[in-house]
Amino acid sequence: MDTTTAKPDTATLWQNLADALNALVGAELHPDFHDRYGSGNNWQHQPYASGNHGNSPWVVFDLRERAYTVTTRERTLAGEHSRPRRRKRR
Repeated sequence: MDTTTAKPDTATLWQNLADALNALVGAELHPDFHDRYGSGNNWQHQPYASGNHGNSPWVVFDLRERAYTVTTRERTLAGEHSRPRRRKRR
């Protein structure tokens, strides 16, 4: 019996990402990719993507949740997703 944990099919994941990006381009929402880095987010790299329209949603890597989330430009630049997890006191 195989007791190893199955790894995700990364080729399928990358293809899904390519399909999603192509769908955005097809809708004339050409994504731009950026990296927030500075004192506003404790000098941690924080990748995000935005569209070429001023009111398009942003997809940002939330440093607290350790996952990408859909948000707004205002919330991202205000640092809402830049707060790291709090350390547990012992």
